[in-house]
Amino acid sequence: MTNLMKNYFELLSLVFIFIFIVLYLTAVWRERRVRRQRDELRMAINYLFDGLIITNRSGQILKMNPKAEKMLGIKEEDVISKKLTREPSNPYYANLYRVISGIARKGKQEWEELSIKKPEKLILRTTPIPLFDKKGKPAGSLYVLHDITREKEIDAIKSEFITVAAHKLRTPLSEIKWAVEALVSEAEGFSSLQKEILEKCHGTNERMISQLDSLLYVSEIEKGLFKYKFRFELLEDVVAEVVQSMNQFAKDRGISLKYQEPASPLPEIRIDKEKIKLAIHNLIDNAIRYTPKDGKILLGLDKKGEYLIFSIRDTGIGIPRAERERVFTKFFRGRKAMKTYTEGTGLNLFVVKNIIEKHNGKVWFGSKEGQGSTFYFKLPI
Repeated sequence: MTNLMKNYFELLSLVFIFIFIVLYLTAVWRERRVRRQRDELRMAINYLFDGLIITNRSGQILKMNPKAEKMLGIKEEDVISKKLTREPSNPYYANLYRVISGIARKGKQEWEELSIKKPEKLILRTTPIPLFDKKGKPAGSLYVLHDITREKEIDAIKSEFITVAAHKLRTPLSEIKWAVEALVSEAEGFSSLQKEILEKCHGTNERMISQLDSLLYVSEIEKGLFKYKFRFELLEDVVAEVVQSMNQFAKDRGISLKYQEPASPLPEIRIDKEKIKLAIHNLIDNAIRYTPKDGKILLGLDKKGEYLIFSIRDTGIGIPRAERERVFTKFFRGRKAMKTYTEGTGLNLFVVKNIIEKHNGKVWFGSKEGQGSTFYFKLPI
C-alpha cells in the first residue's frame, strides 16, 4: 500500500512538472509571438509612406513614426507623453497642435487639409481615426498625415493650362461667331442648303463657346476668383427669365418645358443673380439634353420654413445607383449619359454645387434609372 501511494505521488509530481513545463513553454512562445508581432507592427509603422501619430484618450502622444517626424520637424522622444492644450509659439509644435486638435475644432471625425511652412512647405491631408478598447470605449486617436503637395501643384498647373487655353480659343471662336452671324443676316439670296450649313456652323460654334465658358468657370472656382455680388432679388423672376431663354431649345428638342409658378408671392432673398441664373440654366440644360424626345420637364419653386426650394423634374434617362456619389464631381459623366449626349464636359453640376454652396444653400437629387431625375436646391431666406 505504501509503495502504491509512493508511486502515485511520484506520478502526480511528474504530471504537475509536465503541466508546468508545458505552461511555461506556452507562455514563452506567446511572449515571443507577441514580441515578434509588436516588432513587425513597429517596423510597418516606421516604414509607412504616410506620417502617423497616436494619442490616448487624454490627448497624450503615444507614438510618432519617422515620416511624421520629418513632416513636422519634431523628434518623437521630445513629445512622448505630452499633451498640447493650446497652440504653442514654436512653429514646429504648432503644426503638431493643429493636427491633433482638428477633432476638437470641428467636433467630428473628418479629414482636412493643413498647410505648413516649416521645416518645408507642405500641404498635408490629415485624417483622424478613432481607437477603441475591447469594451468599445474610446481609447484614443490615430492621425494619418498624407502629403498632397505634389497633387496640389499638378492641379494648379492643370488649372492654369485650362485658363490659358480657354482664353486663347475664345477669341477666334468669338470672331467666327461674328462672321457667321453677319452671313446669316445677309442670307436672303442663299440656298436652303447654304442656310442649313450656316445654322449648323452657328450652333456648333455656340456649343464650343459654352464649353469653354464652363472650363473658365471651373478654373475661376478653383482659384477662388469666381466673384459674387449679392443683392436682394425675387428668385421666381430669375427662374422665369431663365425658363423663357431656354424655351426654344426645349422645343427644338421636342421636349415640354413648364414652370409651375408659386401660388403666393415669395420674399426676396440675397443672391448673386447672374450666378443663380447660371446654376438654373445648367440644371435645365442637363435636363433637356438627357431627356428623350416627347419628354417633360417641370420646374417648381416653393417656401419651406426659412428656405426657398427650387426643383426640376424630368422624364430622362435617370442616374444609376452606382454613379450617384460622383454626380457633382468635376468632369464626371455617367456611362449612359455619354451615349445620350457625347459632347458634354461633366462640369455643369460641379458649377451648380459650388454656386449654391456659396449662397449657404444645399443641392441634392433623387433619381431612378430609366425613369428620370429630380434635382433640388434650397437657399436661405
